[in-house]
Amino acid sequence: MSVPLMHLVPLIQGRGISAPEAGSVLFVMLVSAILGRVAFGKLADIIGAIPAYMTASFWQTALVFVFTQIDSLNLYYIFAPIYGFGYAGVMTGLLITTRVLTPPSRRGSSTGIILAFAWLGHGLGGFQGGLFFDLTGAYTLSFANAALAGIINLVIVGSLFLALRRLSPAATATGGLKAAE
Repeated sequence: MSVPLMHLVPLIQGRGISAPEAGSVLFVMLVSAILGRVAFGKLADIIGAIPAYMTASFWQTALVFVFTQIDSLNLYYIFAPIYGFGYAGVMTGLLITTRVLTPPSRRGSSTGIILAFAWLGHGLGGFQGGLFFDLTGAYTLSFANAALAGIINLVIVGSLFLALRRLSPAATATGGLKAAE
């Protein structure tokens, strides 16, 4: 998640677009993310926490590399809110999934541990984005690596969902572990 957050503005500036205009694209992405957080929370209530998390993760994974293919400010303005809407659902999905899968007595420590790993990944993602740019002079590999991390996340979360469904088919019969449960 951190590659576009930390490297979108320099990527856009590398296309010859001014810093204020590039920054405004990031702003548009993050404003749409507010709506995405709420929408994916509601989606978790409807289809379940893990399916909503997987949907947001798929959205982000499928779209993150597209940023490297755009070269027009107008296209960035169109694409950024689309990406940002799903981008925001990942953290919402992670937090709701943690709440659903942990007992109340362990929820605080579980959330803390999961968020520590999430922020570690966020930091490493931002670092690798800059490192790959320094090595190659382009952001292609940085954004491709972000997509690869998304694929790995989907495999892990999908495996968790399937394992839980095998353990308790009744709990997931209505589309997954529901946030309201």
